[in-house]
Amino acid sequence: MNIKQYFSQRLMYFILIIILLTMVFLGFKSYGVIDLILDTERFKFYLLSIGFWGALLVIALMAFAVLFKFLPSAAVALAAGAVYGHTWGTIYIIIGAWAGAIIAFLITRLLGNNILCQLSGYRILVNEEKSQSWLMWGLLVSRFIPAIPYDLVSYAMGLTPLKLWRFSLATLIGVIPTSFFLAHVGGELAHTSFDEMLSGMMTAGLVLLLPFLLIMYLFYRFGKFKNLFSVSRCKRY
Repeated sequence: MNIKQYFSQRLMYFILIIILLTMVFLGFKSYGVIDLILDTERFKFYLLSIGFWGALLVIALMAFAVLFKFLPSAAVALAAGAVYGHTWGTIYIIIGAWAGAIIAFLITRLLGNNILCQLSGYRILVNEEKSQSWLMWGLLVSRFIPAIPYDLVSYAMGLTPLKLWRFSLATLIGVIPTSFFLAHVGGELAHTSFDEMLSGMMTAGLVLLLPFLLIMYLFYRFGKFKNLFSVSRCKRY
């Protein structure tokens, strides 16, 4: 099998995965699952009514929300906090979000770096040994900033040489604060405006994002990223 055939096969698998995720989401929508999730009170009662399966449903929905952005993960997390409390609500949210991130990472890792060549004609060359710590720390910091899309970062990291265990560890540590916050707020929903809470999260995320971007710029400006990344033309197959 030549490189072109190999890449075409990987791309076909990727497209099939996207189609499958889309079909699952449309199934959720047609059967009223999305409406149920958005109706916090009704969703809470439903989780309570199915007992043990409610926890598994929260985990599965949190994972799917990472893979398919249109599923409202915040609503699922808030309901989990309201039903299962701070401790178990946080644990279920973490497991689901962590699992979803790893699956997203593996989906794009399936494509490999050649996807950039096929789409743009350029390849990003990364010094694998030197970049591991930088990528891991950058990922960890991004997990603390709500303004940076959790799902898109997970997919993007699959195109880098970051090792799976480093990705998994940074994601696990990084997702804990947000998960605890959502579980806590979920328990206080009766006294909290969802819109105000969401606005507060985004504002806090932006406040954290600006210093992070400034630090990254200064590192780039003074050559701290030298020899870590380079861009070159690559042959289109």
